[in-house]
Amino acid sequence: MNKLLIATLSIGALSLGAANAADLRAPVKAPAPVAIAPACAQFGGFYVGVHGGYGYYRHDYADRGNIAQTIDADLPSSANIADGSWLAGGQIGWNWQRNCTVFGFEADWSWSGMKAGETFFDGDAGTQDTLSIESKLRWFGTARTRAGIVVDNLLVYVTGGFAYANFKRSLTLFEDAPATTAVISSNHTRWGWTAGFGTEWAWSGNWSIKSEVLYMRYVNSDVSVTGATINGINFGVPGRGYTFGNQDEVWITRLGLNYRFGGGRF
Repeated sequence: MNKLLIATLSIGALSLGAANAADLRAPVKAPAPVAIAPACAQFGGFYVGVHGGYGYYRHDYADRGNIAQTIDADLPSSANIADGSWLAGGQIGWNWQRNCTVFGFEADWSWSGMKAGETFFDGDAGTQDTLSIESKLRWFGTARTRAGIVVDNLLVYVTGGFAYANFKRSLTLFEDAPATTAVISSNHTRWGWTAGFGTEWAWSGNWSIKSEVLYMRYVNSDVSVTGATINGINFGVPGRGYTFGNQDEVWITRLGLNYRFGGGRF
C-alpha cells in the first residue's frame, strides 16, 4: 500500500512539473490595445462660415461750438440716440486645440441696417426750427482672438480684439423764417475695440453652430465746419471753426454656421 501511494504521488508531481515547464515555454501575448474615445469634440483647423443676428446701436452727438444755438437757443447741443436692426455676414478663422483647450483667431465682416436718428424741435408754436441727427452703421468687421474649453461637444469661449466700421452721418438744420435748410454730412471708417463671449456646438461631421455676443466701441469721430451762411442759414461766426463730436458703441448678438477643414473629425 505504501509503495502504491508513493508511486501515485510521484506520477502527480512529474505531471505538474511538465505542465509548468510547458507554460514557461509558451509565448506570453500582450493584451490587445483598447481604443480610448476622445474626451471632447475637436475644433482644430481652418474654418469658414456665415452668420446673422441683431444689433443695438447707440450714437452720442456733441455740438462743441453750440452752432445749432445760432439758429435757436432751444435746440440741443448734445444728444444720445439709439436704435436696433439686423446684421448678416461671414467669418473665417483658425483654431489650435490641445486636449480640450482651444485657442484661435477669427475675422468677420457684416452688413448692417442699424441707424440712429432723431429730430429735435425748438418748442415754439406753429412752424419750428429743427435739428435732425442721423448716423448709419453701414457695415462693420472685427479681427479677434478666441480662447476656450470644450465640454463634450460644446466649445465655450471668450474673445476680444479690433473692430472697424463705416458710419454715414448727416446733420440737418431747418430755420422756419425764412424757410431754409442746411445739411452737413460725412462718411468715415472708424477703428475701435471689441470683447465678448460665445459658444460653438459640434453639430454633425465637420459642421458646427455658434452663438455669440459682442460689444464694440469706436474712437471718437469729429466733424469740423467753418462758420458761414449755408442756404441762407447763418452758422456761428463767419470764419470760425466748429466741431461736432460723434461717439459710437454697439451690442450685437448673432448665430452662425461654420464648416471646418482638417484637424480631425468631430
